[in-house]
Amino acid sequence: MTDDLRNRAEQRVRETAADLPAEPRRHSPEESRLLHDLQVHQIELEMQNDELRQAETNLEVSRARYFDLYNVAPVGYFTIGDTGLILEANLTAATLLGVTRGALVAQRLTSFLVREDQDSYYLHRKRLFATGAPQVLSIRMRKADGTQFWARLDATTAQGADGAEVCRVVVSDITEGKRNEEARLQFERELQQAQKAESLTRMAGAIAHQFNNQLAVVMSNLELSIDAPALSKNYLAEAMAGTKKAADVVALLLTYLGQSSGNHAPLDLSDTCRRSLPMLRAAMPTRVVLDTDLPVPGPAVHGNANQLQLMLTNLVTNAWESAGDLDATIRVTIRTVRASAIPASHRFPVRWKPGNRVYACLEVTDTGCGIEDQEIEKIFDPFFTSKFIGRGLGLPVVLGILHAQSGGLVVTSKRGQASGSVFQVYLPITDERIARGPVAAKTPALAEPQWSGTVLLAEDDDGLRATAKAILTRMGFSVLDARNGVQAVDLFRRHKNTIRLVLCDVTMPLMDGWETLTSLRKMSPGLPVILTSGYDEADVMANEHDEQPQAFLAKPYTRDALRRSIRRALGATKP
Repeated sequence: MTDDLRNRAEQRVRETAADLPAEPRRHSPEESRLLHDLQVHQIELEMQNDELRQAETNLEVSRARYFDLYNVAPVGYFTIGDTGLILEANLTAATLLGVTRGALVAQRLTSFLVREDQDSYYLHRKRLFATGAPQVLSIRMRKADGTQFWARLDATTAQGADGAEVCRVVVSDITEGKRNEEARLQFERELQQAQKAESLTRMAGAIAHQFNNQLAVVMSNLELSIDAPALSKNYLAEAMAGTKKAADVVALLLTYLGQSSGNHAPLDLSDTCRRSLPMLRAAMPTRVVLDTDLPVPGPAVHGNANQLQLMLTNLVTNAWESAGDLDATIRVTIRTVRASAIPASHRFPVRWKPGNRVYACLEVTDTGCGIEDQEIEKIFDPFFTSKFIGRGLGLPVVLGILHAQSGGLVVTSKRGQASGSVFQVYLPITDERIARGPVAAKTPALAEPQWSGTVLLAEDDDGLRATAKAILTRMGFSVLDARNGVQAVDLFRRHKNTIRLVLCDVTMPLMDGWETLTSLRKMSPGLPVILTSGYDEADVMANEHDEQPQAFLAKPYTRDALRRSIRRALGATKP
């Protein structure tokens, strides 16, 4: 830079000398050289002064531009010291808070935060200085006039002029965005409530229809048995069949809710599905072809065989029904896939997320008419159908089974003739060993109990209590009945020496079945108890309890089911 400056000064001296008239030689060569050097140095100084003045002008312009950009920026800027005091702020920050810029300096930022959010800011600041990584926080701030607004804080650490660590904070007003987000969430909640109401209305109407049909069967046949005693056996059999169908509807609803988990064990998925194929082929219309690709051996999954077969049956049934009166082909395949290969769209249950593991994929593909895109989200609602008639619980039951077995399902479909649908079921593969070969020897039958003595019956439903008392009496027992657990405990205290067995409902007012069981066992350890409930056994027995019954009896129960439970309870040597 020095050489460049001197060269330019030399050039200017030469240009100046060329413009002047020639003068007679009056100086020695040494004096001429010194005079030339002085002229060059003077010009160098002038040039340096010009450059310095220009640099100062440029610096002032840059400083003014910087302060304009800093002060009128669309966001607030703060510099906060390590003690939490505001060291510097721009005009936008002051405007956001409704104060003058000077009033912010030496104030704590926390004095402008809503009290309930100050702990969040404290943790945010602590993380910032502990990690040194940029931090973001949404927080409520308060203006000088008390008005609150939502702010986004983007904070980083920096080194101040004195070398101390400071915090640079960018503050943005996000109140409008928060309002829009709350409005969107509110709309989604209202939409979900409307969809839930639609689903519940449809389900309630369908259940009422199903139960009214079966109640009509039961009531009509009971009336016929009264009018024609000679044919009462046939009429009562039809009434029993009607009650069985009604109970089946309840069982399917419990499965849909994931409350009918059953006994789980490691299973060969291919072998489990293969056992259902003869029944499926026999039930399918002749126009439908069932093609399968089930590897041997198949992937091992932890599940319930009956429920997996019910799931396959429902999926295949849904597939052939979608074909209507057309010829169709249904293909059932099984393979293994990694979680990363499972599609994210149209995944059910909605909250199901595959873990980082390998899954067995059961895929059912059909050549039916496909599903409208807006209907895919509804097909798993109870009793939803695109047809006038339909079972209404097939696909919902599939979802309930998957919920109980930690699995998920993906639907791919497009509406159009013969466009078809693909249902892909994903079940986590297990490392447990599958039991193969002959079944273990049967457990020896329990000895036949003496059908006599006193039974304590605790049931809050008057009709069911009267029916159970009548059945127990016909079996040969004397019955003491109670409407709730408190009455049952009181009866047992007064008749402790004569009561042989307790039949107790789980859900009762004042004292439930588990509390009743615990109270009775305190008075008589080892007392034979049967718990009964309309809920699934796995759901009822899921929690840890100090006392356990000898048997569980699911409602509704038949006389034979009650007899088997009594035999088990009286034959057991300990709880």
